[in-house]
Amino acid sequence: MSVRRSRAARVACRASRRSSPRRNVQKWAGLPEEAIAVSLTANWLDALDGTNALAATIEFSRHGYRQQADPLDVVRVPFEEADPVRAFVSYPGKRNFEGKLWLASTRRHVPFESFWERAFLAILDRTGDVAGVSSQPMWIRWRSPKRSHAPDYFARRADGSGLLVDVRPKELIKAEDEVKFELTRRLAAALGWSYLIFDDLPGATEANLRFLLRYRDPAWLEGVDVAALGLSGSMTLGSLVAALSPVARSGHAAAYALVWNGVASARLERPLSMSTIVTFGGGA
Repeated sequence: MSVRRSRAARVACRASRRSSPRRNVQKWAGLPEEAIAVSLTANWLDALDGTNALAATIEFSRHGYRQQADPLDVVRVPFEEADPVRAFVSYPGKRNFEGKLWLASTRRHVPFESFWERAFLAILDRTGDVAGVSSQPMWIRWRSPKRSHAPDYFARRADGSGLLVDVRPKELIKAEDEVKFELTRRLAAALGWSYLIFDDLPGATEANLRFLLRYRDPAWLEGVDVAALGLSGSMTLGSLVAALSPVARSGHAAAYALVWNGVASARLERPLSMSTIVTFGGGA
């Protein structure tokens, strides 16, 4: 069935919360007030480049069963359990790196098809606030004019709220991509989801995240009591290693584990070293 303005008007009376894309994944703190919420405003229904964001068909698959529905009929679909709707493209000379990353937060592997996507998944995993993640969770097929888009990820947060994600370096975002991303933002907002464009990965961030992945295991922090050790304020990573060495199985590993889980914050856009400043109880 198609989306009608009369139906949208009825739903609009229930909420009017707006949602906007986040340009930095570390700032995506804005959450929907409810796990399942549908909110529409007039501007979400206005056409963009001739396309109404909700005049679309959502295609998705669960357990091998392909389904289609109008946007307002998929609010309760657990997209974090969705099968990928498209396969990663392979061809001779392909430069992208693809694979699967095990997430400590969900204890599941999630596919990625670039270093950028792996970096996003690592940052997502660091939040410790993720209940489920799916790759290529849906096709959004707008009807007039015809255009389609498959977002890169859907994440279900611990509080039940949803996050739809596109991963694309700024320099690779074309004009048509901007239109599709904006339509996706409007559709996500209408369904009560947050929407994130992960387009910035400064300096050594990707390399540092790749390095820190090996210290996700909580076992590295066995016997470590930050409060009892009096760890507070700022210090060098080397000083933190020295403070942890008497109580941890590995002072270095425990220090990196604290950086990974955010207890000790550091500027990840710069290469990590023993002279890196880490901060407890505040931003780096």
